[in-house]
Amino acid sequence: MPTEHIEAPREVPDRQQPGRRLCAILLNPALRSMATTITYRNVEAALQLVSCTELALTNLLDLATKDAPELNRSTISNQGIEAARDQISQALLGADEVLLAWGTGGMTGPVRTVLRAQTEWLFDALKERRIGHVWTITDKPRHPSRWRQYVGPEKQRVTGDTFEERLSKVLIKTSLSSAAGRVIFDRAF
Repeated sequence: MPTEHIEAPREVPDRQQPGRRLCAILLNPALRSMATTITYRNVEAALQLVSCTELALTNLLDLATKDAPELNRSTISNQGIEAARDQISQALLGADEVLLAWGTGGMTGPVRTVLRAQTEWLFDALKERRIGHVWTITDKPRHPSRWRQYVGPEKQRVTGDTFEERLSKVLIKTSLSSAAGRVIFDRAF
């Protein structure tokens, strides 16, 4: 599935800079239109927080599945790996900000091995493009479908009246080198 370039469908608040693009790197494509998912709605909420107006979604893997167990049972071809890398490269071309958001665990076996290689390749690609900072939720590439749960008032991790207020407290910009050390070698992969 090709990278989805989706322009934000709302007006630009004064503090945003017109034309700035956020490249969100997710795990794998959704089975349905991305614009209809909670993942999209949550990443859309992050646009304003990172001063962007446009969104490019791309994935570490170019294989749509229902969930992590199905992905773990899948075979990832070399052609699929290269397709994902091409899509990521294209999405990064116009990116002003990069959000790491592929999730924090649940991958096993050969898929885990492929994901580790993909994240290592990604960090090399980011360095080549001189991207010095990336966005994460706290210090992890938490998947947007889990953000509301992570910042929900019942968890008491952060305070705030709205999802956006709570998200603003955990969405952090960190140096690429710091993120690479935590993300690539995290137990998640």
